[in-house]
Amino acid sequence: MKNLLSLLLILAGLHAQAAEKAGLPAGDLGRLQGRWKAMAGPRKEIRVVLEIKGRDVSVDIKTPKGLDFQAQGELNLDESTSPRRLDWRKFSGPDQQPLPDIAAVYKIEGDTFTVCNGGVHGSRPKDFKPGEGVLADVVVFQRLDEQTQRTGAAEKHLVRNHAATRSLLSAAAAMSRPHASSR
Repeated sequence: MKNLLSLLLILAGLHAQAAEKAGLPAGDLGRLQGRWKAMAGPRKEIRVVLEIKGRDVSVDIKTPKGLDFQAQGELNLDESTSPRRLDWRKFSGPDQQPLPDIAAVYKIEGDTFTVCNGGVHGSRPKDFKPGEGVLADVVVFQRLDEQTQRTGAAEKHLVRNHAATRSLLSAAAAMSRPHASSR
């Protein structure tokens, strides 16, 4: 039993090292790393490309009339709520013009990242329905490139390893309990 517990502790340590070596942020932030694209606006004709590196975000926006706009900032996620919360923070546009923070809710389903923004100076939405005001809309992003697909595969591998470690820990716990026949 003592050897099994030692083995389980070693496996748990290896799992933690693998996650650290992969360089992926944990949880949803790790799943969001990479490039995403969406069509936004009332007629879904504004092209938006979002790139997430760590907590840093860069956004490229192209209007149907050919205007290009770039903004940079960061995102803050709260996975403990339902729906999950996202804050677009510290954004600046052209000439480093500061932009207001925007409260949002989000969900991730495979290679789809759905955001419902509360809009400029708006409150956080409670569900995934467009609101009133500028940028108070639901935007559905799709993963853009192959590199982020590989990042997702690495994360799935880490999740599988974590599940295997949990299974081994459960088995060890079950083995350490006295059996009814030994009483």
